[in-house]
Amino acid sequence: MGTFIAWPRDLIARGNNSTIHVLSAPKRTKKGLSKKSKKSYKLTEDVEPELVVEMSGNYPSALKRLWTWAKNSLSDGQTFSFELSKQAFGLSKKQTMFLSDVHAVCSRGEMAGSVICLYIHFLNEYVKKNKMLSMISFVDPSTIGAIGCGTAAQRSRALATRFKGANKGKYFLMPYNDVNHWTLTVVKPEAEMVYYMDPLKRRIANGEWVDVVDNAIKLYKEEDLNKISKKKVLWENMAGVPVQMGNKDCGLFVMGYMKEIIHDKELDFVTKWLRRSNQVYADDDINEIRVEFAKYFMKNNAS
Repeated sequence: MGTFIAWPRDLIARGNNSTIHVLSAPKRTKKGLSKKSKKSYKLTEDVEPELVVEMSGNYPSALKRLWTWAKNSLSDGQTFSFELSKQAFGLSKKQTMFLSDVHAVCSRGEMAGSVICLYIHFLNEYVKKNKMLSMISFVDPSTIGAIGCGTAAQRSRALATRFKGANKGKYFLMPYNDVNHWTLTVVKPEAEMVYYMDPLKRRIANGEWVDVVDNAIKLYKEEDLNKISKKKVLWENMAGVPVQMGNKDCGLFVMGYMKEIIHDKELDFVTKWLRRSNQVYADDDINEIRVEFAKYFMKNNAS
């Protein structure tokens, strides 16, 4: 559970409808593979469905340009790689985007972590321009997610390392993927405060993610501030955040939450979102986020 293992390519067959069939290994006899096994072992040809973007008359031109570039540059399994900004994330590492990731942006599908990271680059430019670097930092979601990011202890250690050197009053914006759903956790480690934002407006559940964050704050207090944390970390559920309407919009809504937070120079998101409200993101609001991503990508990364 919670890990990946390699599976031999010759034991996977993909049909024309993209359904994956896992084949059993062929039975062996003393003389080798049986004839029957060899016949049943034959694979069908891999056929990937063509990615299509529906473009109506008012489809944003920036997204058209992004999709045209992606189809020309990321076909036949080609990928796009970029380095995470150390200023924004506290580390430099390579991230990779696929044609399917760009397709999700252009068709309003499920956002990949790499897409969210590149949008954070765009947000960090605003943070830097408005001299808010001492107030706002971000956390790479690929170091804290529920799948493929290590044990709970390893994820707590990664967070504690990210919090290192945090001044009083600094907030860390942490997109978190719990298997198949994006939420936003905002941490003020010095004050031992955590703010939780779920696009589905689910309440905070006691579980592994709470333990990961709590233990990270305790490690930070003990190792960076030489203080023993005696009080319980306080979690606040931001019940007033705009709620997603589609079943694939959680990543875009998390991107929207981060944008709203940094554009409020008073960082008064707690007052705005703590209590239940009827705040919404209209289609124009979501499209604006997608267009911002497309323009930033084409300006800085497309050649």
